[in-house]
Amino acid sequence: MELHIVERYPAGSDAMRQYVEKKVGVLSRYFDRITRMDVVLETEGPAHRVQITAHLVNKKVIKAVAESADMLSSLDAAVDKMQRQLVQFKEKLRVVRKAGDGEAVASIPKKRVEVEEVDDYLRKPISIEEAVAELEASGRDFLVFFEVETEEPAVLYKKKGGGYGLIRPHR
Repeated sequence: MELHIVERYPAGSDAMRQYVEKKVGVLSRYFDRITRMDVVLETEGPAHRVQITAHLVNKKVIKAVAESADMLSSLDAAVDKMQRQLVQFKEKLRVVRKAGDGEAVASIPKKRVEVEEVDDYLRKPISIEEAVAELEASGRDFLVFFEVETEEPAVLYKKKGGGYGLIRPHR
């Protein structure tokens, strides 16, 4: 894991960098696939702000920001927030992996598709012109019929812009 520390305040010290390395280094225990950590330490007036950005595998990025009157307490709070987010992310990955198992997938309720079966098509072979007349008389959007020339099934349907379409299945 790469660690980048940026200090945006005038009194940056080596002891602070060591403390940051120690506290942030612990985060790899909670998630071992962290590629890079960016830590920004800055002060704005009396407030001390710490922003930790974790770059994980698959380009996933997690951020934690904490602000208080003391830099050390801000760092501790940001590390705690990052720890919780890493644990949540790891748990989410664990759930996704379990979903690959048969039992986890079986627990997900599947939507049932309701199909109303209507056995209303012409069994005797007819011509395409007769099928158009039958489609107009029925008031539906399509008609399944057998063609008189080939005695194969076909579907005649109304197009949106007017006119008709014909579907002939091929083997």
